[in-house]
Amino acid sequence: MLVHLYFLTLMILFHFAYKISKILGIFCVFLLVCDAAPPFDGTIFLAPDIITSEDSTTYKSLSYTGTGMRTMYDRRSGWVDLEPFLFDASFSDSPSIEIQVNPEFGTGAEAKLEAERFAPVIGRLPKCLRLDVETVWIHKGDNPFGGGNNNLLIHTGQADDYLSSGILEETLVHEAAHTSLDASHAYAVEWVAAQEKDGEFISTYARDNPYREDIAESFLLYFALRYRADRVAKNLKEVVNQTIPNRLAYFDKQEFEYFEKVSGLWSVAKDLGQGWKNLNGWGCFYSLDNGWVYHLGMGWVYPAGKSPDSFWLFIPALQKWLWSTTSQFPYLYNPDQNLWLYFHKQSEEVVYFHYTDGAWNRP
Repeated sequence: MLVHLYFLTLMILFHFAYKISKILGIFCVFLLVCDAAPPFDGTIFLAPDIITSEDSTTYKSLSYTGTGMRTMYDRRSGWVDLEPFLFDASFSDSPSIEIQVNPEFGTGAEAKLEAERFAPVIGRLPKCLRLDVETVWIHKGDNPFGGGNNNLLIHTGQADDYLSSGILEETLVHEAAHTSLDASHAYAVEWVAAQEKDGEFISTYARDNPYREDIAESFLLYFALRYRADRVAKNLKEVVNQTIPNRLAYFDKQEFEYFEKVSGLWSVAKDLGQGWKNLNGWGCFYSLDNGWVYHLGMGWVYPAGKSPDSFWLFIPALQKWLWSTTSQFPYLYNPDQNLWLYFHKQSEEVVYFHYTDGAWNRP
């Protein structure tokens, strides 16, 4: 009996010694990593043009669904039960998101303006950042945004400040990374190993919150370097590449989906050589890897869809998504106004015929 108790005691001691060694090991790793002073305080302020209002959005439309009781988080007061105005925002490449607007905005019309203000911005985020976003909370107040809980938290007073500084989109990238990436990656063995190999953090904010903020702080600049490199200053690229090369490599391996894949739309197009193709019924076009297409006639457009029988085109000049098919083009449907347009090119001008007023209109 004493022998059994002796061995049982040893096993318990070994178990606790192992647990303590793991905790101390992780602690020592971060003590070592945190010795190096980060080059920045925070990353959302570094490059305000990573995403801009001129970029395409996968946002399509907004529908009002009434009001209903919801539990929302408000940084001014914490968790609250409210009856917000509710809107379903639809996107061409992902499930719809319920936007919950605090009743403090007064009327459904005012609430809709707020929902319409932010839905297109959310549609400009990389697809991988919207996968776990199910709801958006919108409140008044000059309080920081938030991410997590399958949600994006927005305070409109703070949004005004972000907008004036040119970092509204960059802030939402940061917060959406919390929502869609943290759960799977912040504690991943490979990510922690990348932190250790890099030996430092990109920002003080990431260093002081290695599990809570490092993914979001690092991902924003990763996306900038890989997909918006022409908008990033050379010295910033150099600092990021030198500071977190292993984190960048980690993100490279994840095969995240950033833009809507429309390869099915081009599968029946005829290859004309040198990047040009012809899609019967739509015409000649040249497509870029980032999804943008130059169409002979319409100019630059951003298509979405998987079949010539149903696709969307974002028209920058109109700032709208229009729907069509190769059999119906050049007729284009505008769902926002429930009307059909007819595209036509006169000399060097692109014009659209509005069937409601019977007139040709230029963008």
